[in-house]
Amino acid sequence: MSEVILSIKNLSKSFGKRKVVDSLSFEIREGEIFGFLGPNGAGKSTAIRSMLSLIKPDDGDIVIFNKSVRKFKNSALCGVGALVERPDFYEYLSAFRNLSLLAKMDNISQNRIDEVLKIVGLSERRADKVKTFSQGMKQRLGIAQALLSNPKLLILDEPTNGLDPRGMKEVRDLIRKLAQEGITILISSHLLHEVEQVCTTMAIINLGKLVKIGSVHNLLNETDTFITEIKAEPIEKTRIVLTSLEYISNIIESDGMFKVIIANKNLKQLTRDLVKADIDVSAIIPRTSLEDYFLSLTGDSI
Repeated sequence: MSEVILSIKNLSKSFGKRKVVDSLSFEIREGEIFGFLGPNGAGKSTAIRSMLSLIKPDDGDIVIFNKSVRKFKNSALCGVGALVERPDFYEYLSAFRNLSLLAKMDNISQNRIDEVLKIVGLSERRADKVKTFSQGMKQRLGIAQALLSNPKLLILDEPTNGLDPRGMKEVRDLIRKLAQEGITILISSHLLHEVEQVCTTMAIINLGKLVKIGSVHNLLNETDTFITEIKAEPIEKTRIVLTSLEYISNIIESDGMFKVIIANKNLKQLTRDLVKADIDVSAIIPRTSLEDYFLSLTGDSI
């Protein structure tokens, strides 16, 4: 089993009487693209700021590379790069000049600037002023900034927030590329379809508490709220058979297509039962998304 890179242990933080993070615990292992999911106000950003020692938690600890952030702050965060919220640059300076100023502050070689600009696909725009960049390009430049120190762990807080579809795809493709190069990545997001497309593992939090954790694939497969589309004939006979099956609920028929709720484990049985009833099945298509799963776990609080 791969090494634990980051461990959150009973983390709690309150602002006044409001408990924003409540006894939160989870682990991130080497090589994972870890989705940190929750609606706005769930406590994601507070937890991330605690991980980066930007705020002090009331209780609990964060251990990164086997070092406590509370005890060893700088050395624990030595191998961590982070982009918290939207990146802030000098708009009238070039991409290279902006990164150069940051590199000097941290005593990082100027050669590293060209390396990170190439990684994020901005080499050809290195001399252009940041004010000419699209929002997606600025976000990639922000990730370049986070990569300057050559981190082993990259923490991205809402990296696609406010981007158009093109910008979202650019950032998504970059995240996959970085993971392939051996960087472990934590992505905080409320955009569930983004996490479903990119992440290997996810933790869902709500009202500061951990609701669920596991691989994206396994969590989707275990849900009993699988929305599945069925194309079959004759339509009336199909409706009668579907209604008789105890493991199916919420049957809706529209334009010759049935939508039902079914657990993934029963999909094979559904095919067998329809064929056994002499029904001509042309398609059974699972349509559940992470959003459906999230809503089933968090209910009205979203």
